[in-house]
Amino acid sequence: MIYRVIVNGVQVGAYSQVDNLLAEVSRHLGTANEILIQRV
Repeated sequence: MIYRVIVNGVQVGAYSQVDNLLAEVSRHLGTANEILIQRV
């Protein structure tokens, strides 16, 4: 499975490994208004 990470309406990455997904989300936690994760 691949997960897209979308921050404030802009895709910032697509990851198949959950560790990478979590790292990307944690990078944006303090500054993002909206974080969306889509399973593709």
